[in-house]
Amino acid sequence: MKHWLMAVALLGGTLGGAAQSAPVPAKRAAEGDKVEFDLHNGYFLSNRSGVKGPATYLVVTDPDQFAKLFGKGVVMGKKYNFLPAGAFDSKMVVAAVKQGNQVWTYKMDKVTAKDGVLYVQYEATAGAAGTATFASPMIVSVPKGDYKSVVFVENGKEAKKVAVGK
Repeated sequence: MKHWLMAVALLGGTLGGAAQSAPVPAKRAAEGDKVEFDLHNGYFLSNRSGVKGPATYLVVTDPDQFAKLFGKGVVMGKKYNFLPAGAFDSKMVVAAVKQGNQVWTYKMDKVTAKDGVLYVQYEATAGAAGTATFASPMIVSVPKGDYKSVVFVENGKEAKKVAVGK
C-alpha cells in the first residue's frame, strides 16, 4: 500500500511539474506612443483585387491602390464611416481581410508607434460557418508617418508584419 501511495505521489508530482514547466505563449501588445485612428465600414473587397487566401494584411498609401482593392457597399438605414475625399493626402490605410465560409467582426483596441513600426491591435471574431464564401475587411486609417512596417496584433498575437511601401 505504501508503494502504491508513493507511486501516485511521484506520478502526480511529475505530471504537475511537467504541466508547470510548459511555456505559456506570451500575449503580444501594441508598443509605443498612441496613434489616432479611425475605423471605416461599408466597404467590400473587390473581386478584381487579386487578394487571395484566408487572411491578408495590407498597407495602402494612395487612393488608386485603395480603389483597386475596395468598393462601397451601401444598405439603406445604416450609418457608414467612409474615408473622406482627399484622405490619402494626410492618411494611410491598414487593412486585414479574412476570407472563407464565415463572416468576421473586428473590435479595434489601439494603434501605437515605436521606432518606425506601427502596431495595430484588435480582436477578430469569426461568425458561424455557412455554405457561402465571404470576405470581411477591417479598414483603419491613420495619419501618415515615417513607418517602415506595420505589425498586426490580432487577438493578442502577432498575425503579420507588413513593410510600408513608399
